[in-house]
Amino acid sequence: MSKTNIIAEPGKQEVTITRIFNAPRDLVFRMYTDPVTVPDWWGPRSLQTRVDRMEVKKGGVWRYVQRESGGNEFAHNGVYHEVAAPERLINTYEFEGYPGVVGLVTTTFEELAGGKTKFTELTLYPSVEVREAVLQTGMAEGASELLDRLEEQLEKVQAR
Repeated sequence: MSKTNIIAEPGKQEVTITRIFNAPRDLVFRMYTDPVTVPDWWGPRSLQTRVDRMEVKKGGVWRYVQRESGGNEFAHNGVYHEVAAPERLINTYEFEGYPGVVGLVTTTFEELAGGKTKFTELTLYPSVEVREAVLQTGMAEGASELLDRLEEQLEKVQAR
């Protein structure tokens, strides 16, 4: 059973993803916003991720490019609207394969007792239909794998 909880209520435009990490909030936020560490965990294991651009500041742009073993590439991008380290990020998200379909993402990092962090990502889509289409792409499985990989990287850093 996955440690990631994904809620997509019928008739709503949003998806909420939550996960508890056994790592301090500062570390989770740093791993999440560091262009050096992002390729180690962002996306499925079957793809190689490269950070093309990552300016973690209000108005800053981010763009990640994923590559399949056969050479096909897929890019994702957005703009940061708020960066309140280490508590919250607000940014847009767009898969370049579906231009113009932009989600508004609010990610919070809540400090919990025992050095743990509650990660919550709420993505608001332009319509229920768009949200449903995104879910049909395997987004839930991809998000779970991505967060599993982030947890693995957090464990490695803490073991050092």
